[in-house]
Parts: sequence; structure tokens; C-alpha cells
Amino acid sequence: MTVRTAPETHGTMAGRFTEAFSYSGPTESVHIELHAENGKNVYCDRNYTFANLPKNLAGADWVQAADADSSYSAADLMQLTVKGGMTVYVAHDGQLRCPEWLENQFQPTDGMLQVNGRSMKIFAHQSLKRESITLGSNSESRGPKNANTYIVFVNAAPAVQVSDRK
Repeated sequence: MTVRTAPETHGTMAGRFTEAFSYSGPTESVHIELHAENGKNVYCDRNYTFANLPKNLAGADWVQAADADSSYSAADLMQLTVKGGMTVYVAHDGQLRCPEWLENQFQPTDGMLQVNGRSMKIFAHQSLKRESITLGSNSESRGPKNANTYIVFVNAAPAVQVSDRK
């Protein structure tokens, strides 16, 4: 696995809230970006931009993944080490079945994000102490060919309301 950092960090950390990041997928330009905000590119290989970003995601570190890797399969596609007290969010394409790793480590929230005309459901994980989190494939089964790759955010923002729905 290759450790990749955002250019702004000069190799000292992966982000403001993310201490380390590795990616095992085929696209080499996947990395951590700083300060998520409307108008910034969601993915490293598409011109889709954030719009109507929920408040709890604004200012977050995010993984600028490759949308072309949405069907790539790996049990350890991404690995993050986050500082204690952070919330890790995953925005997952609503038309895909949730993978087991997402259901086991994250709780669904009432939040949604729109990317390229597709609804993405937001899941949250509270990291009370420094921890490493391993994220797998976008889906464990075949989904639509135009499915979005999930988006990972790490922020010090207070946790969002967790939904009682799975």
C-alpha cells in the first residue's frame, strides 16, 4: 500500500484531522484534500463539484478518490488514521447496497449529499481516540455502472443526528 498525502501537508500529515492515509486502488492520484467546501472537485478524475455541502462536512478533510474506481474490489481499499475526537463520515451512493464494512463500522444519519445528480446517504463514525479505520469496496455486488464512488470526510464538527434506520 502506498501512503499518499495532500501537497499542502508537505509530508507531515495527511490532513488537519487525518494523520495517515493509504489507498490500494488502481488510481495513483487519490489523496486527502483539506477544507471541503462548495465548488471544490469531489473526485480527482471528474469535474463534479460539491454543492449544498451539509454544515457538518464543510471544512472537513476528504478523500479525493477516483470515481473511475467505483467498481474496484478490495477489502482494504482505504485506510485512515484519525485523531481522537473526530467524526468520520462516508457518503455512499443511495442506489448501491451498503457493503458490510460500512454497516459494521458506521451509523446511518439523516444527511444526504447530491453528486452528479445522484443521492448519497451519509453515514457517521465517532472516533473517541486516535484510531485506524479500514474501508473496503464501494459495493459487494454489482450495481449501476454509473454509481458514484463513496466519499470519506473527517471533521472535528459535532456528530450529526444518527438515524434509527439501517
